[in-house]
Amino acid sequence: MDKLRLTNHIKDIDLKNKMFRVIDKANSTIKNYDVRQTDFLNPFEIKNAIDILNSNSDIKYTVDGGYDNAERSTIFIYPYYMEYEEIENNLKFIQIEGNFKFKSISHKDYLGAIMNLGIKREKIGDIIIHDNFCQIIVSNDICDFIIMNLNKVSRNNVNLFEICKNEIKYNPPNYKEISFTVSSGRLDCIISGLYNISRQDSMKYINGERVQVNYEKITSPSKEVKSESLISVRGKGRAKVVQVGDITKKGRIKVQAKLMV
Repeated sequence: MDKLRLTNHIKDIDLKNKMFRVIDKANSTIKNYDVRQTDFLNPFEIKNAIDILNSNSDIKYTVDGGYDNAERSTIFIYPYYMEYEEIENNLKFIQIEGNFKFKSISHKDYLGAIMNLGIKREKIGDIIIHDNFCQIIVSNDICDFIIMNLNKVSRNNVNLFEICKNEIKYNPPNYKEISFTVSSGRLDCIISGLYNISRQDSMKYINGERVQVNYEKITSPSKEVKSESLISVRGKGRAKVVQVGDITKKGRIKVQAKLMV
């Protein structure tokens, strides 16, 4: 599979490099008839990878995030004559428990504690938050390391142990509903309204490549945001833009949204 030809349409360097790694794994499967597994990818990256993998009939693939509602998933790539059920699944499942009565622990706290061990984000799948514990999907090669070395999350002592796939309990994230008005549906205006910051500050996040819309990195402040868009701003959190629509008497646009809490 020709890496340059298959990624010629991709302008984002980070995305292109990730697709290079996917193609390398696919080429290994074609050459050696072995099974390869990608790092965890977000839905936009998965979409791009699938478009690439569909160009070759000598391989098959399966997207698996560990449970039905997974956001981040890995792709197993294997020869065309194999079935997914024949493959050893290298996903592992960890439960983290602690005494969290006096402080709520966020997704950011759990992710930060794991990454402080020197683990890259690409090795970590979904982090499912519950009241008194969380469950994490990880790749096989880092499971034992996390269990042995992670003992605190946000200054709270924690206990870790491996669980089975069927013990994973999906818990949708909590959102706080908000509404505001903007002069335009541009991304910089929407971010300003979502996080109650100036447009100048929202531009800094966009220009600093810290903004994603529907998991795609966006660097243009003039991008029009549509209803049902998922916006992520590194350092500020996530939000769902439910509706961009009605016009006020003063000519401003009403926006209904949900902030992840």
